[in-house]
Amino acid sequence: KCRFRTVVVTSPRSEMSAPPPAGGGVPASGVPPAARPPPQVNPQAAAMAQQQKQNAEDSARVEAARQAANKAGSSILAKRKIADLVQQVSPGDTVAPEVEEVLLEIAEDFVENVTNFACLLAKHRGSNVLEVQDLRLHLEKNWGIKVPGFSAQEDKNAAANKAQKT
Repeated sequence: KCRFRTVVVTSPRSEMSAPPPAGGGVPASGVPPAARPPPQVNPQAAAMAQQQKQNAEDSARVEAARQAANKAGSSILAKRKIADLVQQVSPGDTVAPEVEEVLLEIAEDFVENVTNFACLLAKHRGSNVLEVQDLRLHLEKNWGIKVPGFSAQEDKNAAANKAQKT
């Protein structure tokens, strides 16, 4: 005759989820379930999870707006504008329809990139409002584009001229 011996191995985690022993006794850990402290929550992890959730919601809203704009047929530039720009640069030349599509996509991606980064800058300075200074900073620092009438150097020169006059 052979006898099989059954051994049950439990870990502390499995004890927490296991039903109470029959007869209402105390589990093997010696601590009744009601007397155990609740698990600790890391405030930084909670804040990070909240920020990730907010970013996901923001991305979903941006994507929904983009899809709605694509369905409506609206885009940042019209194909006609691209043809006009080509005529200004090189009169008599034309652009293939595939090239127009690629140029439209590049322009839309550029505007989306600049807007998203400028929104991050606005959030960084503690505002929910996108301002020209946010766009200007991103365009100047990351793209090397100076916007006439809005560049930081023009602001410094205007301040210096004003100081000299007074």
